[in-house]
Amino acid sequence: MKAALQDSRASVARLVDGIDLAAKGRKASLASIARLETVGRQIQKVVEGLAMVAVQTSMLAVSGSVEAARAGTSGRGFAVVSADIRSLAREASESIEGAKDTVRSILDQIASLQRDMEQSIVSAETEAQNNKAIFAALDRVDSEAASLGTANAAITESADTILAAAAETAAGARQIAAAAEEASAASRQAATASAQQAQGAEELAAAIEEIASLADELKQHA
Repeated sequence: MKAALQDSRASVARLVDGIDLAAKGRKASLASIARLETVGRQIQKVVEGLAMVAVQTSMLAVSGSVEAARAGTSGRGFAVVSADIRSLAREASESIEGAKDTVRSILDQIASLQRDMEQSIVSAETEAQNNKAIFAALDRVDSEAASLGTANAAITESADTILAAAAETAAGARQIAAAAEEASAASRQAATASAQQAQGAEELAAAIEEIASLADELKQHA
C-alpha cells in the first residue's frame, strides 16, 4: 500500500509540475499577444491617418478641378491631373477601408485569443490547485498509514506478550496439576498404609485377647 501511495504522489507531483509549466508558457504567450494587440492598435491608428490623408487628397483634387474649370481652356491640363489625383485618392480610400477591416478583424481575433488564453490559464491554475489538494490528501493518507503501521506493530507486540504470559500460565497450571496428582498419589498411599496399620492393630488385639483367654484357662486348670 505504501508503495502504491508513493507512486500516486509521484504521478500527481509530475502532473502538477507539468500544469504549472504549461500555465507559465501560456502566460508568456498571453504577454506576446498583448504586445501584438498593441502593434495592431498602432497599425489601426496609421491606417486611420492614411484614410484622413486620402479624404483630404480627394478634397484637394475636387478643388483643383473647380479651379481648372474656372480657368477654362488653360486649365484643362490641370483638370486632367486633378481627375487622376481624385481617382487615385478614391482607390487609396477603398484600399484603406479594406485595410481597416483587416486590422479590425485581426484585433477581434487577438481579443478572442486573449480571452481563450486567459480562461485556459485560469483552468490550468484551478486544475493545479485541485491536484495539489490531492497531493496533500495523499500525504495525509501516507501519514495515517504510517501511524496505522506503528499501531499494528504495538498490537502485535502486545499480542506476543499476552501469548507468552498465557504460555507461562499454562505451564504453571500443568505444574499445579502435576503437584496435585502427586499429592493425590501420596494421599492414596497414606490411606493404604493407614488401612494396613488398622488391620494390623485389629490382628494384634485379637492375638492379645486369645493369649488372655489361654492364660485364664491355664489358671483354672492349675
